[in-house]
Amino acid sequence: MDRDQNFKLLLLIGAFLSLAFLGGFSAVVVVLSIVLIFFFHELGHYVVARMSGMQVTEFFIGFGPRIFSFHKGETEYGLKAIPAGAYVRVTGMNNLEDVDPSIENRTYRAQSYPKRLALTLAGSATHFLLALILLIVIFMTIGEPHPTKWDVGQVVPDSTASNVGVVKGDRILSVGGQETESFESFGMAVSENPGKFLEIEFERNGKQFNRFATIGERLTLEGASFLEGIEAGDQVISVDGNPYSNWKNFSSILTDGSFHRVEVNRPGMGLGIFEIKAIELPDSEKAVRGFFGVGPQRSFEPLNLVDSVPATFDRFTEISVASVEGLADFFSPDGLTGFVKETFTTEEKFSDQQTQIQSTEEDDRLLSIYGAARLGNAMLDEGTHNYLWFLVLINVFVGIFNLVPLLPLDGGHAAIATYERLRSRKGKRYVADVSKLIPVTWVVITVLIGIAIIALYRDIIDLPNFG
Repeated sequence: MDRDQNFKLLLLIGAFLSLAFLGGFSAVVVVLSIVLIFFFHELGHYVVARMSGMQVTEFFIGFGPRIFSFHKGETEYGLKAIPAGAYVRVTGMNNLEDVDPSIENRTYRAQSYPKRLALTLAGSATHFLLALILLIVIFMTIGEPHPTKWDVGQVVPDSTASNVGVVKGDRILSVGGQETESFESFGMAVSENPGKFLEIEFERNGKQFNRFATIGERLTLEGASFLEGIEAGDQVISVDGNPYSNWKNFSSILTDGSFHRVEVNRPGMGLGIFEIKAIELPDSEKAVRGFFGVGPQRSFEPLNLVDSVPATFDRFTEISVASVEGLADFFSPDGLTGFVKETFTTEEKFSDQQTQIQSTEEDDRLLSIYGAARLGNAMLDEGTHNYLWFLVLINVFVGIFNLVPLLPLDGGHAAIATYERLRSRKGKRYVADVSKLIPVTWVVITVLIGIAIIALYRDIIDLPNFG
């Protein structure tokens, strides 16, 4: 390589090192994954073109200035400076391209309808194949959610669960001798026994543990109604600085006719302190319910190859339908105008509830490539399983979006080939005048670029919360 190529290569390496420094190793993995996805897309086109005898003149990873390249046969292979995908150049992709008559028979436009259709669909087919392979890997290595079994997904600090040593990933088998296969049965066993000293049986990595503990208590709606400022679901932590023991003792303290300093833990809000005047309180059966201090996560069971195949196609179908519906909603008149309007609106949000609703809607909007990369980074940080699902979703969405029957997307080329085939009669091939589609193509390109810019702008100034 010459000096200029060496300089460009150093810039590319420097860009990846900067990305690793700013976003961590996971950011580099996400970017390389996205580049690899589009590389396989173009590889699909390349393989079908070569198998069909078409001329392929270029196959590059990246865009922009060329870093290095080499020729093998009639094709130039290489790397370019902007790692935003890949591309393959097949001769004669439209009827306006000037081609040497000696190789006209090897152009895309000269091929039969099945060959042209196979080439245009190969990119999306590659995405779908990658998604199916990833789904099989997920189901065989990680598994499918069990319909009833559950594991501990989170542990509340200073709760009964944390005190007996339960950690994330454990499976609680029974409470007070009552089996808890489903989270509903566990919740019932706990809520019906507030303040009781019970045996807790749980499992970790195949090893069973037995612990005895007092089930915690949280206020019911009726219990909270007697305590001003305190709400249903709150957990009393202390009274006048002394640790809370049980509702019976708490009730006896509040019968002396004076004010008491009550500290409570409110889910999602943290600790709060209230001055409560002593009053007559209801019995514990009405005032409190049991509280253990864990949140559930679905339990996964790996499938064998035979069982993973139908599960894969079922899930692939669900994701595909959701992607089609999402694209249809977004590109509807209401979807596009709403997307633009939400970007430039400056109206104030009048309430916390409205803000929360708008925030939820924001999380469901279209992401730019930057936003998708940030989402992938968050998914990877949460674990390999989540990241594999991210790659599945990306492949299915891109594969379906690419089939939209408008140029310059592959679906546009497939639509033209199909239209020509339908218009052909008695062995005489009909050739569409693609020059008439140039204005429409530029409109499509302009709209897509505009959407990409707006999505990037929104992701930079107000990236959705990925958790």
